[in-house]
Amino acid sequence: MRAFVAIEVPDPHRPGAADAPPAHLTLKFLGEIDPALAGPLGSAVSSAVAPLAPFPLELRGVGAFPDRERPRVAWVGVGEGADAVRDLAVRVDTATGTVGLPRETRPFVPHTTWMRIRGPRDLGVAERWLAAGDDRTFGRTVVREAILFESELRRDGVVHHPLVRAPLAGGPSV
Repeated sequence: MRAFVAIEVPDPHRPGAADAPPAHLTLKFLGEIDPALAGPLGSAVSSAVAPLAPFPLELRGVGAFPDRERPRVAWVGVGEGADAVRDLAVRVDTATGTVGLPRETRPFVPHTTWMRIRGPRDLGVAERWLAAGDDRTFGRTVVREAILFESELRRDGVVHHPLVRAPLAGGPSV
């Protein structure tokens, strides 16, 4: 099964829309894993994040991978809460390592994907969006859990199924 660990965030395509379904900010992409690992992974992630307290998170700013001159992915970044998200990602990476999955070698950049650039038309849209500035805010939320998702690839798109919800249970709620 294809899997990843993420937090739910406001949909950056519809900032401020209360009825918009949540998007996600990936803490660790796991790729194809043995379905038998779902239980041990969920337990490891739950134990790793339980000591953390819920924290506020602001979706703010824009960027691109690998960079703005050659964008392949346009993304929305994190303002307030960036350090807490980085800490959460490190804990998740460490936890997934305890069940035998490889540790991450690239630096973690807290973001949610806004758009994948697949051709000239996409490139034009992304360039205009990136040029509009880095100071936009796309929404706020309180992070209360990390979620182990299964990612099902379908002809009509990708569907994410939550498998394990791992609450941030430490300290007072925000």
